[in-house]
Amino acid sequence: MVGPTLNKQTLSQQVADMVRSRILSGDYAGGTQLRQEHIAGELGVSRIPVREALHQLHSEGFVTLVSHKGAVVSELSLDQIVELYELRARVETWLLSLAIPHMTEKDLERAQIAAEKFGNTEAGIYSHQLNWEFHEALYAPSGRKVTIEIIFGLHEKIERYTKLMMAIDSVRQKESHADHLKLIELCRAKDTLRAVNLLDMHISEGGKQLALKLEEMKRAQALG
Repeated sequence: MVGPTLNKQTLSQQVADMVRSRILSGDYAGGTQLRQEHIAGELGVSRIPVREALHQLHSEGFVTLVSHKGAVVSELSLDQIVELYELRARVETWLLSLAIPHMTEKDLERAQIAAEKFGNTEAGIYSHQLNWEFHEALYAPSGRKVTIEIIFGLHEKIERYTKLMMAIDSVRQKESHADHLKLIELCRAKDTLRAVNLLDMHISEGGKQLALKLEEMKRAQALG
């Protein structure tokens, strides 16, 4: 099978994008060994851009470089996942509090469109892109571009785990959509206090539910 054609000017970046996408989608599960020769052969490139791509993904936290084993897809512990959600809650509520006084109807329309698309996705199918488009639309009026980029990175780190939770818990997906619509309503009313409190609950509850689901799966695997 012939692999996709890659632009040689940005070869290592495109390899990194492809591998990252497969990690986020769950095609490369945590703990999977990423063999340079296999990836190079699939894409029809040398091992040099593959090696550069894996080092880039290591710097981003998606890959761990292990002696005598090479690159392995990184895994997050339950404590790390909870910590990332706690960090999200602290920073995103701050961003929202800064953004609300500057929100225009155009900003709210952007958020509304993303929320409706997110809500119309099939049950059990989680769209990281639409979820991020919604949150980014709410935070953009804050003007804190660097912070928003950092938050995007946090969303990416937990995307594969969130996707897994939504696949096995469609109720949580509906609850998330309802929260999105309520957040828009509160932002339109310039009710900063209630909007921030709802966002804090929205993120924190998501983290708690994800940790519980992963713990249940871990116990089930241990029992065989």
